[in-house]
Amino acid sequence: MRAFFELGATPPAGPPDDRDAVAERLEIEILRDQLGRMRGMLYKFTAEFFRTIHLWAVVSIALLVAGTVDGWRAAALTVPFVVPFAFLETAYLFYYTVYARRHAERLEQALNERLGHEVLAAHRTEAAYFYPPDRPKVAFLSFGNPLGMASAMTAGYTVGAALLWVAGVVSTIDFVAGQPAGGLLWLVVPAQILWTGAIAAWLVGYSLFRRDEDRLLRVLAGAYRVPLAAAGPHAPATEPPGTAASPPPAPPDPARSTTDASGGASGARPDAH
Repeated sequence: MRAFFELGATPPAGPPDDRDAVAERLEIEILRDQLGRMRGMLYKFTAEFFRTIHLWAVVSIALLVAGTVDGWRAAALTVPFVVPFAFLETAYLFYYTVYARRHAERLEQALNERLGHEVLAAHRTEAAYFYPPDRPKVAFLSFGNPLGMASAMTAGYTVGAALLWVAGVVSTIDFVAGQPAGGLLWLVVPAQILWTGAIAAWLVGYSLFRRDEDRLLRVLAGAYRVPLAAAGPHAPATEPPGTAASPPPAPPDPARSTTDASGGASGARPDAH
């Protein structure tokens, strides 16, 4: 007879089926919490995006108004530099909204896959109502929904920014024309154009090539074991971890190879049977 005593012992683990159920429930809770974080991140950076646009619009208008006052006319020279920088900063904020939305999309797909049916459909309603995330886009201007509200809003903000930029360039030209000849002020307008063109070209190219977004989708598809069909056209070319893989090739039969006396490998020999 053997007696076993343990003070404060952990209750014995249940049968394997119970442990699997607990692990599955814990995984779903973790995915649900992560989904809540991504939705919160999406709302936060979307609000910050619009707040920043409004802030830079007020700053640009204030600089233009200051440029009409004697002694402050040089303030208008900064507007063609401020407007492209505002686009760059708001694009950085939009960059985070794309991350949060695509991450939330994959989390919802993963939860639906674990639950066995589609319980979460926010990512599908967003694609139908706002814009399809897999289609090319420049900020909210989506080629998949060019006449949608998001595309119209982006076009409207762009036209407004262009008007502020042109007003700044015109004010700069008037200011430079009223200054004594010589000096480097004549370089201001070319610098404004170069700065604006460089930022605009980079932002459009970044949006269309979407290298960062494609890398994100490949990582998410593997991390959450999203089925390739559900992951869309930007799924990874290889199966994510946890999926079935082809068995490795069988090792060669030692009986079919021989080694010569000098240690070099000889060719295969026929069977002796």
